[in-house]
Amino acid sequence: SRPPLLISRLNRLPAMSKRAAKTRLVPASMAAPTATLVARLSRQDLERLLVRSVESGAVHRDDVLSLLPEAKQQAELPRLKHVGVSAARSGTGYFDDIDDDLLVKMILAKMPSDSRFVCAISTCKAWRSLRDAPELWSDIVVSSTGSLSRRGWGVMNGTHLLKLVAWLRNPGGVHSLSVEAGDSINPDAIKKALAAMPSLTSLSLSGKKITNAVLTHMAKQPAAKKLLRLSLDASGSVHAADALKLLEAAPNLTSLSLSSHLASDTSLMQLAAAAAAARGGGSPLLSELRLTRSFGGTCSWRCLSRLGDLFPELELLHVHNVSDNHYGDTCAASITAALARGAPFSVARLPRLRTLQIDELCGFTCNMGSDELESALGAVVAACPALQSLSVTHGAMWTGGSNPAPWQPLPTATRCLDELPASLGEARCGNRSPHLSGHAFRGIEPHSAVFVAGIHVTNTL
Repeated sequence: SRPPLLISRLNRLPAMSKRAAKTRLVPASMAAPTATLVARLSRQDLERLLVRSVESGAVHRDDVLSLLPEAKQQAELPRLKHVGVSAARSGTGYFDDIDDDLLVKMILAKMPSDSRFVCAISTCKAWRSLRDAPELWSDIVVSSTGSLSRRGWGVMNGTHLLKLVAWLRNPGGVHSLSVEAGDSINPDAIKKALAAMPSLTSLSLSGKKITNAVLTHMAKQPAAKKLLRLSLDASGSVHAADALKLLEAAPNLTSLSLSSHLASDTSLMQLAAAAAAARGGGSPLLSELRLTRSFGGTCSWRCLSRLGDLFPELELLHVHNVSDNHYGDTCAASITAALARGAPFSVARLPRLRTLQIDELCGFTCNMGSDELESALGAVVAACPALQSLSVTHGAMWTGGSNPAPWQPLPTATRCLDELPASLGEARCGNRSPHLSGHAFRGIEPHSAVFVAGIHVTNTL
């Protein structure tokens, strides 16, 4: 049956709206690619378009049904069981009257993992059966320092981690694992835990004890091919080559977070090539990429300019620092060279990118030049036609130490943001930003939520 409420709303649409839409069509030669147009549509517009397509016979209704699980194909969704007396527990007070499915799936499964662990082993014998509830142990968070204690298992070491793995009824049922190793969870314990969890689809590893051996070991595990989300926040002792072994073994990633020193031009190119090969030549599925802060690590402008070719499905990009030479006298040498040749700096199109955040444009010992900043930001914005949120901070060079570098003036941007995409709803320039003049934001619609801090704006937004 057709969704009556949605259909009735569509039927009430003014007839002139369709005719008006036709008169506004641009010539085919000027229109954006289909993928770009679809990326710009709101969810409401997509739903309307799909309903009309099914009604007209252009899309078969069975194709829509095939995309839904069986439980959601019915006219009415199944309701939760009525609260009744639980046979599994007694002597737990009011909890005796709560159905197990309701208690486990709707209450305990939403609690932090350390709280679930306490309920299962430290409350009373009547709660020990929670150990057999797979919904409670599919997401494990381990911290050696307590920094994740609010949603993790508290302070742990390698012995504790192995005891936890042994306590689990089915370690193979763990789908998400986060380990903040610090100095106390040794690499051998981490490797044994990874080997015991072949069904992982989400993995986060951070801390000094995440070594090259740990990454090489994980690359050999069956779970590597199943990973959809991966976060590596390793110390400087981890080599990009060893991280690449794991990345190449995980071709189905949709979300990747890497320490900047592990994200070289070569490693990202090889990751894209491995993902494309695994998909029979199709585009990599990566939709979220975060290059996080690490000592001396940076994303070069050359690397940033090629991301659209490597990962065309990107919807979120967060880069801590973009510079060609973090410690030299210039941080955008490739852009300077292009401008000297009379060739504008260009960035490969990112047709689906909706969120872009760059935390620093300066190098450690140098600021960007105004011409380089104009060219870089203008090229980045022009490459993102579906951009909804933009956040850019220039930062400031370091002038301290025993041999301080001479201060370089902050760059000034005046024209680079003149042609902002119509989809943009939020733009932020944090403190220590370049001096962006107010008219640089004139492309933002009046209804947009714009937050500008630490810069002088001459017009009223």
